[in-house]
Amino acid sequence: MTISLIVRAWGITLGLLAATLLAVAAVVRTGAPLPVVGLGLFVFGIIAFLSYRSGGRYEFEHEHARPFDPNELPDVQRAVLEVCETAGRPVPRIVLMEMDAPGAVVGYDDGEPVVAFDPLLPQIVGRVGVSALFAHELGHLGTDIHTDAIRAYTPQILGFSAFWLVLLAGRGPFVAAIGSLLFSALAFIEERPIRLVRYALGLGVEPLALALSRYANRMEEYRADAYAAHVVDPETLADALYRVAAIATGENIEDIAGPIPWNTDRSLLFSLFATHPSIENRVARLGCDIPTWASPYRPRQIA
Repeated sequence: MTISLIVRAWGITLGLLAATLLAVAAVVRTGAPLPVVGLGLFVFGIIAFLSYRSGGRYEFEHEHARPFDPNELPDVQRAVLEVCETAGRPVPRIVLMEMDAPGAVVGYDDGEPVVAFDPLLPQIVGRVGVSALFAHELGHLGTDIHTDAIRAYTPQILGFSAFWLVLLAGRGPFVAAIGSLLFSALAFIEERPIRLVRYALGLGVEPLALALSRYANRMEEYRADAYAAHVVDPETLADALYRVAAIATGENIEDIAGPIPWNTDRSLLFSLFATHPSIENRVARLGCDIPTWASPYRPRQIA
């Protein structure tokens, strides 16, 4: 099962990368100035490299992380050491960071692996829960974070390519320059109204590519779960995931997946663009039951 997940995630990653390169070639063939295209690709390349070095989804220094003091959270220290010993992995750098939904997250800081914990996490999931969530984050180290970085900006490039090929090609250098500048100004703005304008300009190609990328994200989450279940056990991981979801309130802005555990609480649109599967699906993949304490809170199935 794990191999299948890796194949699917890598297949989508390489497919999006190949489509991006072909789209850029088509833009050049239809009259886009090669120096301008080259400069744009160079800028995207630098951003992608920095994203690769920092873990794609995460910049620790921008999130007010602080150094980890083992004396402050001894349960976290014991959990980290036990999991790394069991897994035969080196101990990554640990930092503390307040999150929208207390949990753990992994990334790279200048190429070195870092795992961040919310200081409240041990109170919510206990030491064994911290072990399970830490093992899950360890499961991402290696290819997952880097494939995510490779996919990070392919949707925007594909959206611009569609915008160019349909609306700008053959319109003359002035119109092409203004249109390109307009799209470029919107490329890195993620506020919803601006993003919807960009999606419309790109004729829906960008959200389609983004949905594929997010599907690969979900496959990588399943794979990290399988790794954690091997290092710890499935039941402990399932319990920790539901405990994190149980205390999450308000709008989770870390990613559009949020900690929502139940499929019935997720719309189709939400599910298509979520970076994480529902916890209900994750536990089913782990082959274990919903924790007894969480079962009464399961929403009624909509008839």
